[in-house]
Amino acid sequence: MKEFYTRSITAFTYALVLLFSLFYNQYLFFSIGFICSLILVFEFIKLVSDYNHKFLSSDSGKSYLILYLTFPLYLSLFILSKYPEFQIGFLIIIVITNILLGFSLLKKKLFSFSILKNRFLGHFYLVGSLVIFFSMSNVSGTYNPLIVFCFLSLIWISDSAAYVFGVSFGKRPLLKLVSPKKSIEGFVGGIIFSIILAIIFNFYLNTNFSLIQWLIIGVLTSILGTLGDLVQSQFKREAGVKDSGKWLPGHGGLYDRMDSIIFTAPFIYLLIIIFNYVS
Repeated sequence: MKEFYTRSITAFTYALVLLFSLFYNQYLFFSIGFICSLILVFEFIKLVSDYNHKFLSSDSGKSYLILYLTFPLYLSLFILSKYPEFQIGFLIIIVITNILLGFSLLKKKLFSFSILKNRFLGHFYLVGSLVIFFSMSNVSGTYNPLIVFCFLSLIWISDSAAYVFGVSFGKRPLLKLVSPKKSIEGFVGGIIFSIILAIIFNFYLNTNFSLIQWLIIGVLTSILGTLGDLVQSQFKREAGVKDSGKWLPGHGGLYDRMDSIIFTAPFIYLLIIIFNYVS
């Protein structure tokens, strides 16, 4: 019970900081994004070190050089993401990286692709995905926190519903070798509640999306969010660790909380661009 309260308080605080900065103004929101990118890259360096079984080894200088490069990379990607011609190419690179990660997870014996083996690719993947997520508020050309709020709500409701359904009804593992606690029943429960929330958004929020478009966003967010969680679980399994860090009591590291967001954001961002184009 104590662990449940700890997890709940941490999750509430994390969500409060993110949502407060989102609705306060875009500069605070983007600043939070930069802080998150620093923490995530630091955690990624630790995962790489664990993966190589070296904590302060001879190549640690290269690892920490990556940390120093976070600021210019975040800033340059954020600025370049404002240009449509760069935006699409940038999105496609990240989406292809995600597809390769997902495919490697499902077909591991036939195909191996891990950002733990290439720290520079991992750095670009994490920071690039974060830039896409925090830029989602400007996907329509002007700052609109509502889009990000809806995306986060779908991620969180899917994750919560999957947990409740998994604990209550879970019998069949979704991907036992990667995450034994995740069940097919929980996965389906997450999709169902994402669909329900997407329908609510369609009827009660003033957006440019149709009901069909909201349903597509809801279903994909739930499915991709689960896949992102599994990909990160695979990283931790490869590195031989339980959590990516210790920043968030009851949850582990920041990457443990943002894994679904990082993986899903590029796909949903690209989907919103397509929806805006066809509307």
